[in-house]
Amino acid sequence: MKKFMLKILAAGTLCFLIGGSVIAQETTNGDKDQTRQRDQIKLDDQTEDQDQIRDQDQLKDQDQLKDQDQLKDQDQTRLKSQDMTQLRDKTQLKDQTQVKLQNRERFRNSLTEDQIAILENKEMTQNQRRKAFMGSLSEQQRTMLRENQTLRQQQRNELQCNTATQDQNQQMNQYRSGGTNTESGKNRRGQR
Repeated sequence: MKKFMLKILAAGTLCFLIGGSVIAQETTNGDKDQTRQRDQIKLDDQTEDQDQIRDQDQLKDQDQLKDQDQLKDQDQTRLKSQDMTQLRDKTQLKDQTQVKLQNRERFRNSLTEDQIAILENKEMTQNQRRKAFMGSLSEQQRTMLRENQTLRQQQRNELQCNTATQDQNQQMNQYRSGGTNTESGKNRRGQR
């Protein structure tokens, strides 16, 4: 019986060892699976983070491109506007010059021979010629001169307003109206 007990004990020990190794293998395999799952989760998280960063970078790049395109469009619009303004100013200047020439020609055609002789007289001083000429003008010719003078003043003012900044325009308008804070305004009112 002793042998039999030893056999049972040996068989039990052997079962215990085999069972322990199987359990150990299952635990090791389970740990490996858990480690693999953790590694896969970490890898997925890193991939998601990289994807988010790449998406954010792409959005930033797109926003920068949009901003650059908007700036280019604004610059082009401003340049077109400046070109149109310059073209309009040139056209306006040509028109004004044409009107001046027409008015001058019309006035010259209205002069009499006596008036032309006064203007061409080199024996008189310029001041004497001016007084004699102004005295010889008809009412119609005086009206033409006043209209031409008014027109030239308006054209100068328009040109100044077109080329001046807003602050400069404000100062010019204040000066023209005898503004309260300008030296000329004070002089006109006799406050100096």
